[in-house]
Amino acid sequence: MREDFRLAIRGHPAYSRGEPVLLTFELANVGDTEYRLLIWNTPLEGEVLNFLEVRHAGHVVPYDGRFFSRGDPGPASYRTIRAGETIAEQLDIAESYALDEPGAYEVTLLVRFADVIPVTGPEALTARPRQEHQGLVLGPVTTRFELLPDGPARPTAGERARTEGPKDGARLLTIGPGAGRPAAEERDIPVPPEFAEVDAADANARAWLDAAIAELASWTAGADNTLYTEWFGEHDAARYKTVLDRFAGTRVWMNTRIHYDLSPSDCRANSNAYTHLGSDTVHICPNFFRLPVTGTDARFGTIVHEWSHASPIVGTADIAYGLPASRDLAVRNPDAAAKNADNYSSFVETLSLRMLTAPVFLPNGQVYFFAGGQYYRMDPGTRRVDPDFPRPIAPHWPGLWSGRIDAGVMWNNGKAYFFRDGQYMRYDIDSGKVDPGYPLSISAHWRGLWGDRIDAAVLWDNGKAYFFRDDQYMQYDVASEKVDPGYPKPIAGNWPGLWGNGVQGAVMWNDGKAYLLRGWQYVGYDVAAQRAAPAYPRAIGENWPGLWSDGGIDVALMYSRNDAVYFMRGTRYRAYDIAQNRVVHPDFPLTIEGNWPGLWGDGIDAAVPWPGGKVYFFRGSEFMRWDVAENRVDAGFPLPIADHWPGLWGDGLDAAVLWPNGKAYFLRGSEYMRYDVAAGRVDPGYPLPIDPFWPGLWGDGVDAGVVWDNGNAYFFKGSQYMRYDITADRVEDGYPLPIGSNWPGLPGRTG
Repeated sequence: MREDFRLAIRGHPAYSRGEPVLLTFELANVGDTEYRLLIWNTPLEGEVLNFLEVRHAGHVVPYDGRFFSRGDPGPASYRTIRAGETIAEQLDIAESYALDEPGAYEVTLLVRFADVIPVTGPEALTARPRQEHQGLVLGPVTTRFELLPDGPARPTAGERARTEGPKDGARLLTIGPGAGRPAAEERDIPVPPEFAEVDAADANARAWLDAAIAELASWTAGADNTLYTEWFGEHDAARYKTVLDRFAGTRVWMNTRIHYDLSPSDCRANSNAYTHLGSDTVHICPNFFRLPVTGTDARFGTIVHEWSHASPIVGTADIAYGLPASRDLAVRNPDAAAKNADNYSSFVETLSLRMLTAPVFLPNGQVYFFAGGQYYRMDPGTRRVDPDFPRPIAPHWPGLWSGRIDAGVMWNNGKAYFFRDGQYMRYDIDSGKVDPGYPLSISAHWRGLWGDRIDAAVLWDNGKAYFFRDDQYMQYDVASEKVDPGYPKPIAGNWPGLWGNGVQGAVMWNDGKAYLLRGWQYVGYDVAAQRAAPAYPRAIGENWPGLWSDGGIDVALMYSRNDAVYFMRGTRYRAYDIAQNRVVHPDFPLTIEGNWPGLWGDGIDAAVPWPGGKVYFFRGSEFMRWDVAENRVDAGFPLPIADHWPGLWGDGLDAAVLWPNGKAYFLRGSEYMRYDVAAGRVDPGYPLPIDPFWPGLWGDGVDAGVVWDNGNAYFFKGSQYMRYDITADRVEDGYPLPIGSNWPGLPGRTG
């Protein structure tokens, strides 16, 4: 494809300072295929964005134009170039580069088309989402010119934005020192809905930026932080500090007096917002209001993205857009990922979905956890998340905030109290909804308590409630409805064994312990002994199955000579890329139904690849045969196991693996059978017990198993896995290990 294009840049040999420095950019299609080109951040967009390197006197002239946050492109973001056609754009580069000093300049053009679509027929695609983009890099090409000293310097777009501010008549939302928030709590002051929505996104961005800084600075050791690795690549101490400093610098800039312009007239197609380096204003585009409030590609992520551009001590760039491209950038070029704005917003958004807050133990015997705009329901007896969770907060918690919730606590009056920023809500358990008249302000109704933010809260059985924020806590007397004298106090020294700061959630359990959460860990606090119980902290994802994920694995399957492993649980599946060592797609888990034609969509017990391009799936007393080439179940299935697999158990298989010795092994409970593939039957003498014939493997059963092409088999049970050396015929030393910290994207910890 690259050979089909020719790129050129040309201009005059000299320009006077202060006049437009017009350069012509040409793109020729010299091939015989028509293409549609995504024009983002290229000369074809008709604006000088950050696609040039301008040098003068041996120094790089910084880019000083606009930075955009973008959603998925539509047809208007593409341009068609026919076979044999040449497209030219003439642009004034002085709009985005400060050309003040006379002398020789060198301009290099490097074009990165984020997506190129060959037009092969009348039904050709006109646009496609970011996860399907196929990019192309062209260049570099260079031109030179002389800048003559015979005119006044001309300000760039960035300079005008920093000095002139928003245009007259702009609808501005101002936040920061002396400005407050747009709505006074508990006063009937009308606020335009879009102002409230932007303000809420700003508040979410601040809260989760603080959590991101804590995650990198204190919650997780640098070398062990798999969330960092996902978005910024392999661990490097210097780069880790750079990323932390850039998060902190973004947050510092948001602490100044900042503005949101809700009336820009010059937004690009599919852009969410834009700003300039050093600007105190983010311009909100109409597409912003079509974004979700929480989750990925969310409004608050856009806020983080833009202020990371604007902060003069951060100054991120737009190298890649979207979760797939940003995640890939972290693998290919970690230094570039550490400079890319979408990697920062993606980190914060991912953390928001994994950081559990506001746990409450309700009288119905269930425990509820909140994360981002979702919630989980856990059975305290099994300590497993119920099926089909997480679910969105709205509409399942009528009247409650549908996005971020900071803290929650169950009271003895049949009410649960939830806190966010300076407000709280009272939720009536019997009626299943928020009481009328809420939210209310904390400061006006909780005497002595912090009035602007609560991180966690828990009710003891001594008539006291404990509230946490940063490195302090308060003791609240329920009967007198006020904070006891002498508070706040430091957590350190008063809660033996607990972290000294950053508690993000707390809940009283029915086992005499309070469980306190921070990042990816939790502590069980013995109320009677008044200290953390032994062996804490522990990882949430490894001990509370289902949190941050759908928990556990039913099926692990790798086709012969395939580069992906498929993990299934319940109605959903994930594809795990062996080379990248991670789940390959941000939209996973996906539903089995609709993606595996003909296969049961509501649960599978076991699967095993078979010679001849087939895969066998088992559920209950039946099995199906899957054709790999046709990508569907063969006609006539399902069939009963008992009639077609001589000697095998007729139902209830747990796992199956195809060994390289022509045998398949089927496991059920504490036993296994060896099946001869050529003879088509179970070998004599089976079943046998797993222990002692599979040295080191769990003897009471496994959930799933898969044979890798590296001479190992992997077995999974709950939140753990083992690696089995096929040649040595035993589990390798050091196992079991947690799935979550070793299989990125599968159930497990954040850090």
